[in-house]
Amino acid sequence: MKIAVIGSGTVGVMSVCHFLYYTLRTEVHCIHDPNKKILGIGESTNIQIPDLFYKSVDFNPFFENKELDLTMKYGVVYKNWRRKDFLSPIMPPNFAFHFNNFKLKDVMFKKVKKLYKSRFKEILATATIKENSKDKVVLNFNGSNKTYDYVIDCSGYPESYTDYIESLSLPLNHALVNVIDKPGNWNFTYHQATKNGWMFGIPLHTRQGWGYLFNDKITSKKEAIKDMTTIFKTDKLNLKEFKFKPYRAKKFLHNRVLKNGNKAIFYEPLEALSGVFYDNINRALIDRISNVKSEDEVNRHLGKMAERYENFICFVYHGGSIYKSKFWSDVCKKTKKHLKNSQTWKETVDFINNANHEFHSGEDFENFPFCVKLYKLINNNLQYEIFERKK
Repeated sequence: MKIAVIGSGTVGVMSVCHFLYYTLRTEVHCIHDPNKKILGIGESTNIQIPDLFYKSVDFNPFFENKELDLTMKYGVVYKNWRRKDFLSPIMPPNFAFHFNNFKLKDVMFKKVKKLYKSRFKEILATATIKENSKDKVVLNFNGSNKTYDYVIDCSGYPESYTDYIESLSLPLNHALVNVIDKPGNWNFTYHQATKNGWMFGIPLHTRQGWGYLFNDKITSKKEAIKDMTTIFKTDKLNLKEFKFKPYRAKKFLHNRVLKNGNKAIFYEPLEALSGVFYDNINRALIDRISNVKSEDEVNRHLGKMAERYENFICFVYHGGSIYKSKFWSDVCKKTKKHLKNSQTWKETVDFINNANHEFHSGEDFENFPFCVKLYKLINNNLQYEIFERKK
């Protein structure tokens, strides 16, 4: 079997490692444009990415951290969401890390080429899908057509949103990223609520990445920059600007092409949950290849999972923050309405309230993306009363 991965960003690298490791005797080609820029602000993982890289290429972050400018991640610190800051932890024995995604491809592909010599090929080209039928995919690159059994499209944000569903409940659409050229000396991802949104902070060995997230229909770019200068106590900011919308594909799998990464779904950076979802997309294709699920079943499964992902974000947001502002008022109104009308959220609440123990995995469908215990920790720290307390 031959599988092509289009794109070499984080999810492209994940997909290469995933299908080399989980599908024996499969040849995997990664086709990517070397001139295409990636978003390089540092990246925060959940437990799935470290687990995949350890299993597939024997990457050990405790001994190889300098290659990726890597720092360990013990969880997410929520600052200014309530009067008391709190940690949403990575539950032992699991672990996660922060890394420099500019360096990821070179570090991982060096290992991949050594371990999977005859099964992996890196091709520098721009690929286009010429044919996608029930039994094959034809790609065109470097002036010729090549046939594959499956293609994982990790080529980035869609050019058109015709085949996508936009979330009307999630509040963010604009990010200003500030890179500070000094080491981050903490081991968690910051989620700091601000008057007009919230800000993530990612520590690396040599630098820090901070992203100010807001809704430009409520807050102007000028207002957001003013807020950042106050937070950082300087007007000398090294800013990159990104505009986005929260969306997910109507169909993740069509015939033999699977969308993954930003081609499949992007909601927002909260809790680094996109990486969890991308890992599950690749797992779903394994189910299809193995005839465990049909194409329709894969799409229904991932569609429901996307609903639960959106529900979790709304769950965190719906009680607001310590700030009384137009942004947070709008957030609370929209997310409360979403949770009230969501059948999948009702299913999640029932599942968690009736769970036999608190370490049901976040891979359990009903409570995706977190284990029962973490849902309850966040519930208690945000002073919600959604989940029943066991006597």
